[in-house]
Amino acid sequence: MENVCYKSVMIKAIFLDMDDTLIVNQVLFENATFLLCGYLRHFGVLQAEAEEVFSRIDKENFKTHGYSRTRLPSSFEQTLRHFVPNADEEMVSIARGFAEDVFTANAPLKPGVDEAVKILSQRYRLYIVTAGDESVQSHRYANNIPFQDKIGKVFIVPKKDKCVYETVLAELGLKPDEAVMIGDSLKSDVIPATEAGMQAVWVEAHNSQHESAAGFPPSRAYKASSLFEAAERLVRRGTPAPRIGRAFPKPRRTR
Repeated sequence: MENVCYKSVMIKAIFLDMDDTLIVNQVLFENATFLLCGYLRHFGVLQAEAEEVFSRIDKENFKTHGYSRTRLPSSFEQTLRHFVPNADEEMVSIARGFAEDVFTANAPLKPGVDEAVKILSQRYRLYIVTAGDESVQSHRYANNIPFQDKIGKVFIVPKKDKCVYETVLAELGLKPDEAVMIGDSLKSDVIPATEAGMQAVWVEAHNSQHESAAGFPPSRAYKASSLFEAAERLVRRGTPAPRIGRAFPKPRRTR
């Protein structure tokens, strides 16, 4: 195999996703769904059947509401009414309450995150780029992120796509190859960031059903088992993946 060397790139900033990258989030949704299924058992509904109906309803609602705070309570209510068409106000309130608790519950840091942020902040500027309901994400940041002094700015957007990353880069005065996006979602974190010319690190977390259609991009991305692993690799090597830039073959020696 021919050896190649790469044009060097200076990374200046790290963009961090929040939900399920910095804090535990998916478990809150899973617990809420478990409670809804448990409640429906009182009406003779099997858990597998309840999960199937909820999954179908929530996928449809996601197309319209995305990560809006209104989506999950609505999906819970619709699931209840599917099995209990004559559900009264108290029943609806209970079902929707399971969903509402997701947005107010404490979301603990994922293991190793505090240490990873400490490592990264010693060398890079740190920013959070997170998608979701602005009131929910602001609440989570204010109440669940203990290292706010190390975060330069928080960008809360309805949806993360190529345009969002380009806008954030422009606001911060950064070139695409000067920033790395780290997150748990291929669809929201890795693919659009690489489309914007950034490098990206996928911290695989086996999360939402809404991410299953996304594929791992062929370049500018690499996978880590945790944020801590990604941080150590960045600091040690200065880049999480093959360096961006044109590859130049090393000159052959002539006799």
